[in-house]
Amino acid sequence: MASPAAAGELPLTDDILADILIRLPTLADFGRACASCPAFRRVITGHSFLRRLHALHPLSILGTRTFFGFHPTEPPNPSAPAARALAEAADFDLSFLPKPGFWMVQDERGGRFVADRDEGRDDTFTTIAVCDPLFRSYVVLPPIRGDLSATVQQPLPVNAERRCDVFLAPSDDEEEEAAAGAPESFKVIWMAHCPTKLVAFWRAVAPARWSDLDPFMPSVTEHKSLHNRNYAYGCFYWSLSEYPYHPNLIVLDMDKMEFYRANPPPTHELEKFAIVELGESRLGMFVLSSSNIVGGALRLFSANRETHGTCASEWVLKNEVLLSRSYEYRMLGVADGKLLLVVTQNGRSAPEVRCVSLDFKTLQRQEIQGMIHRDFRPLTPFPLPALYIGYPPSLSLPTI
Repeated sequence: MASPAAAGELPLTDDILADILIRLPTLADFGRACASCPAFRRVITGHSFLRRLHALHPLSILGTRTFFGFHPTEPPNPSAPAARALAEAADFDLSFLPKPGFWMVQDERGGRFVADRDEGRDDTFTTIAVCDPLFRSYVVLPPIRGDLSATVQQPLPVNAERRCDVFLAPSDDEEEEAAAGAPESFKVIWMAHCPTKLVAFWRAVAPARWSDLDPFMPSVTEHKSLHNRNYAYGCFYWSLSEYPYHPNLIVLDMDKMEFYRANPPPTHELEKFAIVELGESRLGMFVLSSSNIVGGALRLFSANRETHGTCASEWVLKNEVLLSRSYEYRMLGVADGKLLLVVTQNGRSAPEVRCVSLDFKTLQRQEIQGMIHRDFRPLTPFPLPALYIGYPPSLSLPTI
């Protein structure tokens, strides 16, 4: 016979446990709860609970992937334990992808990679796969249809390996999918920079002729390709410089699926820049300038995102960080309200390479240990490391 106390107890259903556990303050607390009790682990690792958790807690910077492998963040960074667990659990060599052939990672977003291989035949229309290194899952995309590929004429090199740019974009339906508990969808954008136009494929993007984007640009361009791809508020941004013309900011609006030209801050080169979301409908742009005499500066400009494409005077200088000429700086990416920089000390036979984060609001700088491999050389033709931004393995959902 049950005791009176036991008879008066209310059962802790999974729904009640979920409402209690979701109040834990940090991701580390969720990890400890998972390890402490099978019932807690069952609730926390459920898809519906993890979606609630992801909505409350931002993604963490866990490391970078390069040709040398995966490089997790290290102590004293608070994400170091999760990064170490990820390094042990995931396959960042992508050995689970179809063989043979070398798969080159083109982009990363939310724990999934897009990679392609040319199989020795075509560096324009490559075989493309989206993969999840943690859950070792992937999907190979169908080839681009012949009528679409026929519109791509004499594409210019994007990097040393490819004549196409392949990257990931967020889904339009992320909020609805999260509420319904459905797997998150994603978009893969294929893009080529041709002498007379830009071409991008997802569903359908009208090709943009250079003369329509900028009437002062030559009708045939043979300069370097678009570079410094950035994403903010539903748009992708690239810089395009053609001496003696003023640098152009080329925008792909994902809502309208069309290209247009925006004006960058006046009198500034765009060889090194990053677009960021400042909140309250404000668009930010970090511009990195350098001088061989007095060092350089990292400047933060702001503009209203509703009208930033109409007039260069809308960009307002918000802040400035002076830089030492003893160091070389490159922009690695943007994550969780921080700009990530690769910093290399000049004038050394074996230069020290570090990763530094810069807070958008406070401009406080902090070094992130372990992100950059000791053999990485920022001035080589190899691309910058691909950021991995996500959750600890025990709190992650499959992305494919």
